Amino acid sequence: MKLDVLANNLANVNTTGFKEDQLTFDSFMTSPGPEQFPLPTDNFMGLRGPYDIPFPFSNPASNAYRMTYPVAFETEMTMTQGPLRQTGNPLDVAIEGDGFFAVQGPDGERRYTRDGAFEIDSLGQLVTKDGFPLLNAGGAPIVVGKGPVVIGEDGVVTSAGEQVGVLSRVGLPTEQLDKVGQNLYKAPQEYETNLDGARGGFHQGFLEDSNSNPIRSMTQMIETQRATEMYVKMIQSLDTLDEKAANQVGRLE
Repeated sequence: MKLDVLANNLANVNTTGFKEDQLTFDSFMTSPGPEQFPLPTDNFMGLRGPYDIPFPFSNPASNAYRMTYPVAFETEMTMTQGPLRQTGNPLDVAIEGDGFFAVQGPDGERRYTRDGAFEIDSLGQLVTKDGFPLLNAGGAPIVVGKGPVVIGEDGVVTSAGEQVGVLSRVGLPTEQLDKVGQNLYKAPQEYETNLDGARGGFHQGFLEDSNSNPIRSMTQMIETQRATEMYVKMIQSLDTLDEKAANQVGRLE
């Protein structure tokens, strides 16, 4: 699972506005019961009384013998700022600081993105590269027509010298965000907060690059692959020991 997360981060190092994922781990403790550690026979290791049976076989039902394993807990997005890259394209907009652009998704639902590479469609609307309309603070598409477009740091959009809309910078809790493809996120709208006036703003003629660090991701992938190989060898060694133990114990008088 970790390899899948790292591979996805590497695949998106050139995706505008991409936020890398990190896999978090938790510990899982098992409490083996009698079915996992059955009581040995009277002849086991030459011990005959129940009080002579060594730990952990002495009282399996007490769950005194436990094992702890690491388990993948959840995947979290890292919302750190990606570097801003100047493009000179007046339809490119980067968000500095927290927040997302709001767009109308393919199913008509409200979706969110950090990808500010916009275009003008046949209706004169600002849209994403996949054709999803950019929404203003009131939730309506922004129509700019054919005039020169100017976007201020406060999100005010003017075309041919006239104000045609205001970009909305939407704040959302990271834990409520789900990636849905095409560089879009979905989240319950009731968790939205308005970040207009908060620290940061919009930068026309810039794009935010991915915050995925390819060198770090590649290093982590190599480390994970080596750890996986080590665990496989360890399991193989334990299987060999189990087999030897079973054969040798069976020969004890």
